[in-house]
Amino acid sequence: MAEIPVIFCFDDRILTGAGVSILSLVETAAQDTTYDIRVLPPGLDPKAEAALASLVAGTRHRITFQHVPASRFDGVPRNKGSWTEIVYYRLLASELLPDCDKAIYSDVDVLFLKDMGEVFATDLSQHELAAVEAEGNSPDNIMHRHFPENPKDRIWFSGFLVMNLDLMRRNNAVARYFEVIETCRDRLKFFDLDVLNIATPSIASVPFDYVVLEDIYEMPEVTESKDYAYLRSVYTAKALEAARQDPAILHYAGRRGKPWHRRKIPGYYADVMARLPARLRRPTLRDLRKRWLSRKGRRHFPSRFADV
Repeated sequence: MAEIPVIFCFDDRILTGAGVSILSLVETAAQDTTYDIRVLPPGLDPKAEAALASLVAGTRHRITFQHVPASRFDGVPRNKGSWTEIVYYRLLASELLPDCDKAIYSDVDVLFLKDMGEVFATDLSQHELAAVEAEGNSPDNIMHRHFPENPKDRIWFSGFLVMNLDLMRRNNAVARYFEVIETCRDRLKFFDLDVLNIATPSIASVPFDYVVLEDIYEMPEVTESKDYAYLRSVYTAKALEAARQDPAILHYAGRRGKPWHRRKIPGYYADVMARLPARLRRPTLRDLRKRWLSRKGRRHFPSRFADV
């Protein structure tokens, strides 16, 4: 039986998204897969922690919590909205999981649709990371910032990673990350993504199936998605179409906002939400504000699916 460590980093503001991510992960596991879920928060409400633990109770999977002091990232660049110091926590994985030589990291604004065994088997013998390609890397980038310090011809997403933790420890990756934060701090745009792309010597590629962006998934034609403008530098429309027809992970990043913030939640996402413990479905004040803004007339996005 394959045991796969999976890392999530979040706090009490994103419990619904985290709950959906974890529940969908374990519900789509193959019979020979066991997930060793490692949650790295700055701290969680004990009742929330218990509710998250209940998602794997009575199963072969397990979940553990390792609190990371927010002070570890005092003074790092961040924005005033969603991107707090937590976006950097994935950078500490090799240090915080000394018992693991390899792991998957995932953001929590996702829905898992397939078992992760195949992607976990990605050959990382020569790489610290494997990730999904996002855009060609040049001064003409559309979405991502170009850094002269990064000579690679691709930029990779940081929301789903297969991590060679053993090699990262041997190569002192954490120290390199902090050096990049200090050197590039005023120029960082996507924070963790920028740091990983600059600091990692080489990155193996994972298929787009593992970060199918919602706008690509939902639009009647992939070429109509706003994301296509930059994705086209590394993918054909045919490749994106194939990925969205059989996705492994849906990623709710982009203009549509997070599903749990909406007045109208996609049915397939709402079905998973409905199976969460009440504590994980309780909206925060931020959630209620976002939902109110959605009711106030967030514009309609076309969909290839019939409205329900």
